[in-house]
Amino acid sequence: MREEGVKKILVFSDLDGALLSLRTYSFEGAEEALRALRERGVPLILSSSKTRREMELWRERLGVSAPFISENGGGIFVPTASDLKVPKGFSRGDHYWIRALGVPYGRIREAVEALKGKGFSLRGFGDMETLEVAELTGMSLEEARLAKTREFSEPCLFSGDEGSLREELASQGLTLWRGGRFVHIQGPHDKGQAMATLTELYEASWGEVRTIALGDSPNDLPMLQRADFPVVIRRKGGLSDQPPPLPNLLVTEEEGPRGWGKAMITLLEALDG
Repeated sequence: MREEGVKKILVFSDLDGALLSLRTYSFEGAEEALRALRERGVPLILSSSKTRREMELWRERLGVSAPFISENGGGIFVPTASDLKVPKGFSRGDHYWIRALGVPYGRIREAVEALKGKGFSLRGFGDMETLEVAELTGMSLEEARLAKTREFSEPCLFSGDEGSLREELASQGLTLWRGGRFVHIQGPHDKGQAMATLTELYEASWGEVRTIALGDSPNDLPMLQRADFPVVIRRKGGLSDQPPPLPNLLVTEEEGPRGWGKAMITLLEALDG
């Protein structure tokens, strides 16, 4: 049985560059914190630019069973085995209650092709073979295959004026987010909107909750802004270069999963008290 003070914590976390090493995808250094979350019954809600299929793989590897957020907030997936009260707006799939906040991938690909026709230097996952995705990211071929199963966003290599690209996308109702490796073209959704939806879902069952969010990149900012306890994971070229002025902000000393693990233990111990 969960302790009253602990059961009201929700953790939302990015993967690459936060819980996972951006170079090796290892979560070495976060194991103690992952065990602490499991022992306390605290849901770890993974929120990433990764696809549904990739998220399923990483939930299994990490031993996580909570709902998850795919493609920068484009999709919200609540396991049908969950005891959460699923509200209107979710549709039932084979294994999940699903809510799509993002626009369909086909529309995004049409926009990418149109932008290339206007001279923008874009190369998305839809333009690449699986082997190229694997070589660019350091993924295995199987992981790269899963990364290409896009539903709500397109990671792209881009060189040029980001401001001009953003303006062109905005005219089509689309947005651009910069992640750890790529720019991501998607609809007007973000991780913060998906986080708010899931927080409301938990509060309908649990009452008021406290939220922790961890991330390293600009696409994590909408999630961090909504958190009671935001954590910026240190990374050169990431949010830690100029940390956002957020209440209760913690910026880790170490990068990746080691920084993630130490921050999580620190917060859990503080909130336990």
